[in-house]
Amino acid sequence: MLPIHPGVLLERAIHARGTDPDDFRREAHIPRKLMRLVLSGERPISFGLAMRLGRIFGTSPWVWIAFQERFDKSF
Repeated sequence: MLPIHPGVLLERAIHARGTDPDDFRREAHIPRKLMRLVLSGERPISFGLAMRLGRIFGTSPWVWIAFQERFDKSF
């Protein structure tokens, strides 16, 4: 089984909220390029981004960090 990049999980969570990535990106104040790179799996979830995601999704930022660490350890 191939590991899932946290960007895939983020995209699923965004759609589960009933919004699209561009609207979410604006709401979260995430630069367009960063959002594109994370969703495509080219950039990791940084601590700063995890803080924003935790605030918006009502989770701890450590949830997002754990997703990233699990992905990183799979290689």
